[in-house]
Amino acid sequence: MNGEVLKNIRIAEAGKDYLIGASGYRLFRFDRRNARWSYFSRVNDLKFAILSRFRLLARLFRAEVHFYKTLRNKEVICIAKGGIYKFSAASGKFEQCFRIPRGNRPLNICEDSHGFLYFGEYFHNAERTSVNIYMSEDSGETWKVVYTFPAGSIRHIHGLHFDEFENSVWVTTGDLEGECMIGYSSDQFSTFNIVFRGGQEYRTCNLLFYGDKILYGTDSETARNYIKQIDRSSLKVSTLAGIQGSVIKSVKIGSRCFFSTTIEPSEINKDQHAYIWMYDDSIKRSIVIAKFAKDCWDHRYFQFGLCRFPEYLVGDDTHLFFTGVALKKIDGHSISLEISKIKELTDSVEYEKT
Repeated sequence: MNGEVLKNIRIAEAGKDYLIGASGYRLFRFDRRNARWSYFSRVNDLKFAILSRFRLLARLFRAEVHFYKTLRNKEVICIAKGGIYKFSAASGKFEQCFRIPRGNRPLNICEDSHGFLYFGEYFHNAERTSVNIYMSEDSGETWKVVYTFPAGSIRHIHGLHFDEFENSVWVTTGDLEGECMIGYSSDQFSTFNIVFRGGQEYRTCNLLFYGDKILYGTDSETARNYIKQIDRSSLKVSTLAGIQGSVIKSVKIGSRCFFSTTIEPSEINKDQHAYIWMYDDSIKRSIVIAKFAKDCWDHRYFQFGLCRFPEYLVGDDTHLFFTGVALKKIDGHSISLEISKIKELTDSVEYEKT
C-alpha cells in the first residue's frame, strides 16, 4: 500500500477543494489546491482540550473530535466528549449546543433533505431502558425527542443515515437477539418502519446507499462478520464477503464502499489486524486493500484498533482518507490513497472473497 501519511492529524471532513483536520481539540483547514494547512478553530472545553494534546490520554478519556459535519446551510457542528458543539462566529470557537444526557456521545449526526438533524442515544444501557432519537430543526441550536424505542426493545442506537435515493432517514440498533433493527422514517419520525429485526446478521453501525441496494458491514463480537447487501426491490439480504472482524466505520465514495474491520477480541474475532475492505460496484467485487497491526496498549482502556473515515461532502472523490486508532505506526495519523491506484493486498490472512 502506497499513500501519503499526514502525521498527528485526523481527517474529519473531505470537501471538493478542502479537508478539515483535527489534532486533539484544535481544527485545521487544508486547501487542496494550494496544499496548505491553516488553523481556524477549536472546541471550547479547556479540560479535555488539554488532555487531547497527549495521544494516550486522549485515547483513555476519549478526548477528541469524534464527528464533524458542514451542514447544507454551511453552518458547522461536531461531536466531542459529552456533547454536540457548533461553530460560533462570535467566539470563533465550537461552543456546546447540547449536552448528551446519557453516555459520552452519539456515534454520528444525520442531516435530511430539509436540513433537519438527528442523532440516536448510544449508552451502556444494561437495564434496557427506553432509548431516544433527537431532532433539531434549527441547525443544532435546540434539540427535542422525536421518537422513543420502548424499554426492553433495544440496547442503544448505532446510527442514523440519510438515504438520498428514497428521501428517508434509516436507523440501526443493537445489540442482542431481537434488539438489532434496520428501519427508516420518511416523515421526521412521525412513523417508523422496521424493515429487519433479529440477531447479529442485522447488527450494524452504518448503511451505504445505492439506487438499487444498500450495503453494510456487520458489527458483532459473538458471530462471524460479513459485508452484506440488501436488494431494495426484493429486500433479500445476501453476503458479499466474510471479513476478519466487526465493522464500526465505513464510507461510500462514488461507486465504491470502504469498510474497516475492528480489532475487538472475542472467541470469534481473534485476528490482531484491522483490515480495510473495498467493494467496487463497477466490477461487483470485494477486496482487502490494507491491513494494520494492533499496538501494545490494552484495548479495554485505550480503544479497539480500527481505521476511521471522514465525512465526504461530495458524492465522489479522487482520494480515500483514513485515520488509524490504536494501530502500530499509524495511531493518530491519517493516510491519503489515490483511489485509481488502489490495489488488492495479496499477503493478508485467509478471507472469503466474492
